[in-house]
Amino acid sequence: MKRSLMCLSMLIVFMAIPGCHAQIPDVPSRNEIVMSEGMKISVTNKNGTMDITAGKGLQRFYTWAGDTRSVIMWPREERWRGSLGIYFPGQGNHWKEHDGITRAVVEEGQQHFKSVEDAIEFLRDTEGYWVYRDDGLAVGWAKYEGAGGTLGVDVWQIYINGQKPTKLPGSQNDKITVEYPKN
Repeated sequence: MKRSLMCLSMLIVFMAIPGCHAQIPDVPSRNEIVMSEGMKISVTNKNGTMDITAGKGLQRFYTWAGDTRSVIMWPREERWRGSLGIYFPGQGNHWKEHDGITRAVVEEGQQHFKSVEDAIEFLRDTEGYWVYRDDGLAVGWAKYEGAGGTLGVDVWQIYINGQKPTKLPGSQNDKITVEYPKN
């Protein structure tokens, strides 16, 4: 695992060098992700509007306040807090400053629950962070300027007993839109 993390870190550095085009890794088949290539999620919460777009493989783009930044996510090797998704832990200040932000700590994956009540407890509103739809797509985002200019974004697909829900109390369907690539 240490070697794969080192390789991903080097890929991120090389991609930041003009003229260097390294191969973006595919998402391993074991990982439980939410987004497919070209999919775009737009979410509005108390912090404003964020667009998250899935690039090729592990690449994700985050657009807020008129500009876009990207990361190459890391696949989880084992479940962490229920997720076997993908994440980026935000090592150092890896982005050119935009809107006070120089780094990202982001996650994407599935969360499985036995009941709607358990799912709602997981999504309990933290000062307007979470927005979710009846189908269980849940997105939260915030800027943490006191944490060295950090962007936090979580994208989860909620499952209840192995199925996507059809109705979740407190959902705000109009606050999340999803676009798929036109083929």
